[in-house]
Parts: sequence; structure tokens; C-alpha cells
Amino acid sequence: MKKRHQQKLILLAAVLFFLWNVPFVALFDKELHVLGFPLFYAFIFLCWLGGIIISYIILKKFYE
Repeated sequence: MKKRHQQKLILLAAVLFFLWNVPFVALFDKELHVLGFPLFYAFIFLCWLGGIIISYIILKKFYE
């Protein structure tokens, strides 16, 4: 794996780590609902989905 792909994946992991820490998660712990789901769950799962999609794009470029 090229060094730049590794760096991108490490950066993605660090960003997701900080997004799921208490200060950011506490911002979204409100009684607001998005499409029937609490905002907290929507934030967690959308970040998770975004991380999967971004890592897929990075790894797809690696295998080309």
C-alpha cells in the first residue's frame, strides 16, 4: 500500500475518533428528530456511513 493511502486512512480514523468523543457527541444529544430518529443516532450512523464510503473510495483507488 502506498504511503499516501495509509496516511489518508489514518487521518480518517483520527477524524472519526474525535467525532465520536464526548464533546462532539454531546452537541447532538438533543430531543430533535431527523426522519423519526433521534439526532444523536442520526449523527453516529451518518458519520459511520461516511467513514465506510470514504475508506471504500481510498481503497478502490489503491487497487487500480
